[in-house]
Amino acid sequence: MNYFLMRKLAFVLLVALGVGLHSSARAQNFVIADIIVDGYQRISPGIIYNLLPVGIGDEVTPGTGAEIIRELVASEYFDEIEVSREGNILVISVLERPSVAEITIEGNSVLETEDILDNMATADIAEGQIFTRAALEAIQQGIQDVYSSRGRYGAAVEVEVEDLPRNRVAINLDINEGEESRIRHINIVGNESFEEDDLLGLFELGTKPWYMFLSRKDRYSREQFSGDLERLESFYLDNGYVEFSVDSTPISITPDRKEVYITINMTEGTRYSVSNVDLAGDLVDAEALLRAAIFVQPGQIYSQSLVTGTEEIMVQCLGNLGYAFAQATGVPEVNEEDQTVDVTFFIEPGNRTYVNRINFSGNLSTADEVLRREMRQLESAPASSLQIEQSKVRLERLGYFETVEVETEEVPGTEDQIDVNYDVNEQNFGAVSFQVGTGGGGNFFISSSLQAQNFLGTGRTVGVGVNRSRFQSGLNLSYVDPYYTPDGVSRGFNLFAREIDSPFNVSSFNTTSFGGSVSFSYPLSEVQVLGFDLGYTHTELGTGIGSVQEIIASPTLFDDLTSYVIEPANTNPFDGPVRDAVLGNVADLRPDQLQTNTEPGFVDKFGDTFDNFTITGSWFRNTLNRGQLANDGSFHRIGLEVTMPGSDLEYARLTYNNQIFWPITNDRRWVVGLTTNLGYGFGYGDDGELPFFNNYFAGGLIQGGGRVRGFEENSLGPESTAGARYLTEGPISLLRDENGEIIRDANGFAQLGGEFGYQTTPLFDADGNPSLDADGNPEVALAVQNFFLDEDFDSFGGNILTTATLELIFPVPFVPNQNQVRAAFFIDAGNVFSSNCTERRRLVKNCSDFDFGEIRYSAGVSVTYLSPFGPLTFYLAAPFGKEGDDTKTFDFTVGTF
Repeated sequence: MNYFLMRKLAFVLLVALGVGLHSSARAQNFVIADIIVDGYQRISPGIIYNLLPVGIGDEVTPGTGAEIIRELVASEYFDEIEVSREGNILVISVLERPSVAEITIEGNSVLETEDILDNMATADIAEGQIFTRAALEAIQQGIQDVYSSRGRYGAAVEVEVEDLPRNRVAINLDINEGEESRIRHINIVGNESFEEDDLLGLFELGTKPWYMFLSRKDRYSREQFSGDLERLESFYLDNGYVEFSVDSTPISITPDRKEVYITINMTEGTRYSVSNVDLAGDLVDAEALLRAAIFVQPGQIYSQSLVTGTEEIMVQCLGNLGYAFAQATGVPEVNEEDQTVDVTFFIEPGNRTYVNRINFSGNLSTADEVLRREMRQLESAPASSLQIEQSKVRLERLGYFETVEVETEEVPGTEDQIDVNYDVNEQNFGAVSFQVGTGGGGNFFISSSLQAQNFLGTGRTVGVGVNRSRFQSGLNLSYVDPYYTPDGVSRGFNLFAREIDSPFNVSSFNTTSFGGSVSFSYPLSEVQVLGFDLGYTHTELGTGIGSVQEIIASPTLFDDLTSYVIEPANTNPFDGPVRDAVLGNVADLRPDQLQTNTEPGFVDKFGDTFDNFTITGSWFRNTLNRGQLANDGSFHRIGLEVTMPGSDLEYARLTYNNQIFWPITNDRRWVVGLTTNLGYGFGYGDDGELPFFNNYFAGGLIQGGGRVRGFEENSLGPESTAGARYLTEGPISLLRDENGEIIRDANGFAQLGGEFGYQTTPLFDADGNPSLDADGNPEVALAVQNFFLDEDFDSFGGNILTTATLELIFPVPFVPNQNQVRAAFFIDAGNVFSSNCTERRRLVKNCSDFDFGEIRYSAGVSVTYLSPFGPLTFYLAAPFGKEGDDTKTFDFTVGTF
């Protein structure tokens, strides 16, 4: 039955039954002995009884029937209502309205189905609710209005209500969203001081130039148009037009509803300047502070943005004094005679407020104590906007939370107390992680570690690392308590043992080392920390086969060798006269005949076993807004590491690192970033040089500050001098196994065959004539060859590091959570240099002191994602190097930044 017909019938029954009861009541009133409700299905009798204006024992009077029907109709539960009497029993018969069994929505893509259902539910149109056609029609019109506000004037919503058994209905919405209407023209009427094109340049909407074929600038949206009108108004108000107004904005739509024409009728008014600025209201003994916050000055052209900025600063100043609900309102008083404005800021500080409770939510794993110790706003203290915000920033810098939100709310029943509520969203701050990547020559490495920055929610950092790769094996244990003392002094420990065998692209050597350290840091301010580290390291250096001459001088004679072969023996008469070998005495050879290296290597000078004690001092200044993937603020670190008396080696290393971010947009989605790493190492005392195994390296995604993407790991900077050996008497050959594979030693180097005698070569003078000794015999020298057993492992590093990265961080499309992913265009620059280049090493490629001409560059794009396994980073880069550089256009790493 039609809904409106039902309401008409109910009205007729209301009148008829009301009259009937009234007529019968004239004959005799009665007292209700019982009430019977008939016809209900889903609605319980209790609900109906509660709706009735009468009950058992009440007297029925004239008009009681009409009152009963009126109350039941108002509930909107029933389509039909009948009231009758059986003796002293009041009988009420009802026909319930149907309930909504299901709702089906089809054809929508711009509006989400869930959003439509939520809006319908606010009008009590939802599955299980009583069906009301009037509300459904309002929803239908509301959906069409939403589409119109988004520029889809051709949208249509068809509604079908299907009757189902058991007094139920199914609602089907068929939506035709239509096409977005395009802006054909915007006309501004009333502008006299500014050109129309200049004003339209303020708008996000407008006609689209031909070259912006991907732009949505011409797609009409009521919300965007309202924002454009606000920008237009702000522009005029900021340029002194206090009386500016938008009078009307008629919009014309073409018959096919595909194009719109917009007209903006406005009144500019007169331009005003500021004549006087004053304060009024309760200044709470802070007049000097409030006057210092005034941006508006007499003589200026009136600007609403300066007035608003002054209001915000005043409210913030009062909030820092404990007036959490303070208001500052700048009121312009127009003087039309001289076209000036008097601006008065009215101050309403309200009651001074105190913090009742500080509450935390969302910290499912992190203990409240960890968050509470970062608070600069204290409970029971005057509320300070600055301290509340400062506490929020400190929580963000922990790196434990993806987002941190704060709000204040008044304590019910009080006028001077508030609760401060921090809501955090935890992110992965500790899990089993691993690192994988590729190195020089396509080598692959992998390591695993447990790095819990918030171990068991205590705020302490516990790390267990196990590394196993082509060039390294190691175990590392670390522990840091950031609040060793209540005032923020931290303490940490570190123990390690590792074996390193020539990392990627590094000259051949190996080290076995173990040691540990203890560290402390002391807060100097909210953003500055001073740190100290005491460490011990035992290092055993192995030169291996083919170590370069900077590590150990070569060639060298074998032990106990006293003679060398001048002419080999011949026992075969077919090869010539039989003779014994002619031997020479090694002791009689001059250095030039031995061709020995007169410049000793590191091992020749200092040995191969070292026990070093180091002390490191560091200064940090950190204003980054987040612990991970920051996009605002800066970080600076200066560190000095020095070996202490009693160490076997005497050296020092000075480093500087920074990260700086400059947001381009207010939402911090577009950001310029700069990262710089500088290092300088030197020896002191008798050593005079930095141990080569503590050299800086650069190239690739390596840690330690030497990141220059687009080049192989460790490949930049000085290269080593090739090792040398004496030639053998017989032919040199590679030893092979039964399968024909080259036999290699434990270090991976090929095994050479042949007898290790010494081949001699004649010496010649400057004129090219054979050189003769005192007896007139030709002089000879032992033959020597240089060798690279693996030409990929040729970088030696240096004691000077300089690298920098300039980035443009941009939002990743279609990713709702930008805090978990970062994309950036980057330019990397840097290299490694050596201030200890000897004359021999200067002949080797890339060994030079700092030289801007030797800086290497690369440009590319990188993406970092905070995965459950740790940061996952990819990059594509185009290197700008020199001929001979080892380059790499793509790389990735998992588990570390």
